[in-house]
Amino acid sequence: MHDNLNGHFSQHESWKYILSVVEDETIFFKTKLARVLANDFEKSHLGDLEIFQHRFLMMDEQVVLLRHEVRELQEIIQQQAIAAPLPASVTALQQGVAVKVERLQQSFNELASDFSRYLRQSLT
Repeated sequence: MHDNLNGHFSQHESWKYILSVVEDETIFFKTKLARVLANDFEKSHLGDLEIFQHRFLMMDEQVVLLRHEVRELQEIIQQQAIAAPLPASVTALQQGVAVKVERLQQSFNELASDFSRYLRQSLT
């Protein structure tokens, strides 16, 4: 049972690390965006830049929500530690969080790629 908990703990730590990396990278891109906005740029790009700003803010919200879900799941698993194996409902919650973290990562990679490509093509 203790090994089972350690496995869940390491998975949750992995999710927390992924969320931290996404959060840090989003901050990096928002800083880049702020520098672009602080410098002279064609006003025709303002709409596109606002869309990217909105997407970065949405990414921030997703990270906060997922971080909360991971924390709640960790608490549930710790409370269920006496039950071996974990109830199917807890396993389903865990699988759901795993899918959400994977989607967030894919979404962030797409956003990062879109923003980098936009900067290269439009503002250089």
